[in-house]
Amino acid sequence: MGPGHELATTALDTLPITVAIIDDEGEIQFTNESWSEFETAERNDEHVGTNYLAAAVTADDDYAQQAVDGIESVLAGDRDSFSMEYPCHTPEEKRWFLMRVTRFSHDDQRLASLVHLEITERKLAELAAEANAKQVRDERQALEYVLERVDGLVRTVTDAAVSAETRTEIEREVCHRLAGTDPYVLAWIGRVDVTKRRLSPREWASDDDVPLEDDELVLDADGVHPAVQALEREEAQVIADVTDHDAADRLWPMGAGDQFQSVAALPLTYGDVTYGVLVVFADEPDAFDERELLVLESLSGTVATAMNALEVRRMLTTEAVISVEVAIEDPSLFVTALSATFDATVSYRGLTETDDGTPLVVLHVDRTLEDDAVDATGIAHDVTILSTTDDGTLLEVATTDGLVTALSEHGAVIRELVATDGVADLAVDLPDGRSARSAYDLLEHRYDRVELLSYYERDEPTQTPHDVTARLESSLTDRQLMALRKAYYANYFEWPRDISGKELAASMDISRSTFHQHLRAAQRKVLAELFD
Repeated sequence: MGPGHELATTALDTLPITVAIIDDEGEIQFTNESWSEFETAERNDEHVGTNYLAAAVTADDDYAQQAVDGIESVLAGDRDSFSMEYPCHTPEEKRWFLMRVTRFSHDDQRLASLVHLEITERKLAELAAEANAKQVRDERQALEYVLERVDGLVRTVTDAAVSAETRTEIEREVCHRLAGTDPYVLAWIGRVDVTKRRLSPREWASDDDVPLEDDELVLDADGVHPAVQALEREEAQVIADVTDHDAADRLWPMGAGDQFQSVAALPLTYGDVTYGVLVVFADEPDAFDERELLVLESLSGTVATAMNALEVRRMLTTEAVISVEVAIEDPSLFVTALSATFDATVSYRGLTETDDGTPLVVLHVDRTLEDDAVDATGIAHDVTILSTTDDGTLLEVATTDGLVTALSEHGAVIRELVATDGVADLAVDLPDGRSARSAYDLLEHRYDRVELLSYYERDEPTQTPHDVTARLESSLTDRQLMALRKAYYANYFEWPRDISGKELAASMDISRSTFHQHLRAAQRKVLAELFD
């Protein structure tokens, strides 16, 4: 063995690859140290002198047969080289190798070099890339399916909502469209009865005509139901798997866990008004992921908008109003505070305003009051006595954040406001259900205890038509309107009068003659409107 052969052998032993040289019969002539270490660790065989091909043929493995065929084709001269990748896993880890076979001659002997290079890191990276690519393909296909389904769902539900002629028709059509779209199998819409504190399903639909009883949910007792939670929290509620829900046996419809696996409840809200709750069931768990919920929230907004549009259209074609009566218990309410301070019944007479726009509320107290009694009230409002009679005292209260002004901002017309024995009874008319709900929410938020006594629709308006009122107010000057209102609210036109012109003039900080000029001018314009 010459120096060159020894150098080559030493160099091959340092390489991190396994190398073997076989003759044309497949017998191993040489291996480097890496080959010896690998083969010893795997099979504990002797290497030089053994037949590599014979050992490979005995292996019941498709990769082994492929390797033998490739090596034999190289030794036979059919090809100069051959390469293949193959797995060589152990119970502890997964490994892959690249085998490359190259034919060469030495001393007129046909030989072949077998090189095995571990490619586990590259293979794992390729497999990870393939898995990621497959995941991307699957997600893209799923997204395309979702977009196609969502596009159809949004279009069909929107068409149903905007083409409906009544609110009931909207509810019915939306439920049918949703129940007929996978993976949804049932949908219902409930309305709230604020008087009875009930949530009642009004319309529902299912893909296989599941029989549902016309039941209702009690807001105070059924707080675990997602529909009640969606209503009270004003945001969507989801149960990913109803079988894991603590109160699954009490979900409506009964036995939901047997037929339905997940549920989503969404409030139907437009602005500050909630028209009800949309509840959707699916026949598989986790059906309402973030993307799905976003679509349903958009749809619920569309449904609420359509309901609002119908309500506005109804308002423009009818003179009906919503009448609401409530009882308020809260010592901070200024009429209640005045009633408690004077130990009397305090009644609302009307509302006007000063030149600078400060609202002035006219109240009647059913007892005679002196100026010092009013000055000692300690109430955080400017209170002025307009007149005093045997029947009681007429007060003027300057307030910017009181109940009366707050209700007027919601379009409310106060029919009655009487405070006695710590309770204020309030009756108001509002232009529509949206305003009524908004006004009631305002009262509940502002005061300690609010009890709804009645809520109903009045077919006949209780005040002068809006167009007449608008024309009158536009024709009167601010002073004329203020003089007329003060005179009316203070019973100046009654006989005997509760207040004199001099007293009314003093309340406006003008002379008596000027007051009468404003009043006569206002009366002339009102009568002209009436008789013309």
